[in-house]
Amino acid sequence: MTLPEALQGDTWTKETARAVLPILIWCAKNGRTITYGQLDQEIVNRGLGHHVMAVQYGYPAGAIGSALIETEIKWGEPIPPLNAIVVNAGNGLPGKGVNYYLERYYEPDMNVDDMSEDEKRAVVEEIHEDIFAYERWDDILNEYGFFPIRDGVMDEAVDADEIEIPNRGGWSSEGESKQHKKVKEFVAANPQVVGLPRNNSQGQTEYLFASGDKADVVFETENGYLGVEVKSIISNDPDLNRGLFQAVKYQALLRSEQKAIRRPPTARAVLVTERSLPVSLQNLADVLGIAVYVVSVNSA
Repeated sequence: MTLPEALQGDTWTKETARAVLPILIWCAKNGRTITYGQLDQEIVNRGLGHHVMAVQYGYPAGAIGSALIETEIKWGEPIPPLNAIVVNAGNGLPGKGVNYYLERYYEPDMNVDDMSEDEKRAVVEEIHEDIFAYERWDDILNEYGFFPIRDGVMDEAVDADEIEIPNRGGWSSEGESKQHKKVKEFVAANPQVVGLPRNNSQGQTEYLFASGDKADVVFETENGYLGVEVKSIISNDPDLNRGLFQAVKYQALLRSEQKAIRRPPTARAVLVTERSLPVSLQNLADVLGIAVYVVSVNSA
C-alpha cells in the first residue's frame, strides 16, 4: 500500500483529492462523467467537506492526475487520466487545468490549448472511452489503501449552472422559534463554525443597526466584523433564499457603519443553515458572494 506523493499532506487540495478519488473511480467503472457541481454535492452530502466554488475542484482533480502519473511510472504501464471525467455542466468538457494530462496521455498533434472546442471534444471522448474501459481501477484503490464507494453517485436533479431567482416572498412562520434561537445562540458561542478562530470573542445576538434592522449574530473580528444570518432546520427553500439576501444586507450595513467611523469597509456576512442548500440556491450564494455554513443543532 503506497500513497503517491501527490496525495500526501493535510492541505484542502490533498484531503479533497483523497476524498474525491473513490467517487471518480465509481463513475469510471459505471461509464459516466461527473460535473463540478455534482462533485461538490457529493462531497457535502457525504460529510467529506464543505461547499466550495466549483472551479476550486480543479486543484484536487489535478492532484489525482499527478498521483496516477506516479503510479503509471511505478507500474510501467499507461493509466488514463481519471481527472478528465470531471466536466463542466455547460459543454461536457473538462476545464483547462486537465489539458496537460490529456496531452501527456493522448499525445495529440497540437496543444490542447490551441484546439477548437470540437477538436478538444474529439480527444476527450476517446480518452473517456479509455477511462471507462480501464480494468485496474480497483487495483488503484488497493494500491492507495482506499475503499470503493458502494452507494453510487446520485443523478443531479438540478442543473449545476442553474441559479435560483430572487424570491420576494418566502416568509416562513419561523420568527423567533425555539429552533432558530438555539441555532443563533450556538453560533454566537462558537465562532469556529463560521470560519473564525476558536478563541475569537463571542458574537452579539440581535445586533441593532442604525437603520433599525437587526442581525441574528455579529462577531467583532481581527479584521473588522462578521455578520451572520441564521436559518434553522424548519426553514423552507424560499426562506433560505431570503436568508441569502438578508446576509447581503447585513454586509452592506456593517460596511456602511465602518465607513461612517472612517474605518476600511472590510465586514463580511455569511449564512448559517442546518441543511445543505439545493444546487440552485448554492449557485445563487456563489453569485452573491455569501459563504454558507451548515451546522447541526436541532433534530430533524
